[in-house]
Amino acid sequence: MNKPKWTAKKYMGDDSYSWAVVDKNYLPKGHRGVVFDYLPQGAVAYTGLTQSSAKYYAKHLNSNKQELL
Repeated sequence: MNKPKWTAKKYMGDDSYSWAVVDKNYLPKGHRGVVFDYLPQGAVAYTGLTQSSAKYYAKHLNSNKQELL
């Protein structure tokens, strides 16, 4: 599998704490909007975040090229 490309996405909800850090490789090409499908265990790094914290974690994971888990 390709190296993970982390991004911040809305995940399974519509409140302010429903942001997650998701691997782009598991999303369909051109995906926009909320992710309502359950993804495999390695596809989601963090859940239950605000938008700003999700963007921070995605940027941090992409810059280090390693997982924090």
